[in-house]
Amino acid sequence: MRYRTALATLLSAFVLYFLVAACVLHFGLSRVLFPKTSSLNVPPAVATTTIRAKSGNELLVRRYGRGSAGCVVFFPGQHGAAASYDFTGYISAGLSVFSLAYPGQDGTRGRAELSEIQMLVGEALAAVGMTCHSRQTVFVGVSLGSMLAAYASQSTSPAGLVLVSTTPSLSAAVRVRLRSRFYLAALSVLPLSALVPYDYSLADSIGHTPGLSVVIFQGTKDDQTPLALLRDVVSRGRMKLVEIPGGTHATTFALSLRAQVSAVQGMFAAHRADDCRSLPLEHPYSPCRTE
Repeated sequence: MRYRTALATLLSAFVLYFLVAACVLHFGLSRVLFPKTSSLNVPPAVATTTIRAKSGNELLVRRYGRGSAGCVVFFPGQHGAAASYDFTGYISAGLSVFSLAYPGQDGTRGRAELSEIQMLVGEALAAVGMTCHSRQTVFVGVSLGSMLAAYASQSTSPAGLVLVSTTPSLSAAVRVRLRSRFYLAALSVLPLSALVPYDYSLADSIGHTPGLSVVIFQGTKDDQTPLALLRDVVSRGRMKLVEIPGGTHATTFALSLRAQVSAVQGMFAAHRADDCRSLPLEHPYSPCRTE
């Protein structure tokens, strides 16, 4: 009798373990993906724009630099941008950086919700568009931000897309994270692509933007978004994969910064060349006229 009771208790706990996890993944994933962060150490910006949803959640756009060589819209990872990223390399190259701060992070109000984050991003891009033409704008996304940047490129056609420490899909990143913790590893057998409410897919987002130039920088020692997961997606797409030797999930951005700037400049140059071909030199509005 005791044996049956113990077995029933163990089975109930096992079912409850998976049930609670499934509920968190489906209904509470936003809280996990976008944790609240402090507003301390936010670098001073030359301009700030606030985008507010009807729910009261805010997204901030902070501008760094006033360069005229082109614009970069920066999509940070899940912990925000304040203390994690250095934009000096971009600014020194004459680029203006418009860095997004998600709701609840880096001085913004509210909490980020997957159900509205793309809407907020879309309004932020419209605000940036008042200053920067899309052909002179490149999206740069890191980790979770790379997914948001990729999907944003569908509705706003930038000159290119630079992704750092990205993943084939949100569910793939969640599965890797679960497997990295022994007490959560069993949950990796769940149908995560069905449980995740918005399963961002790199192949799907890029597939809807034909002709978009995409460069991915991925660390060889990244254990959160492993390089091996990307190779199949890249081989089937139009993306260039640049491996960063020794780069981890936390260090790949800094290690690849110079290469990122070069990639962005190359994207601008390619678009300028296209414009030159579309308008001959003698045309009064040709971007290649020197007079």
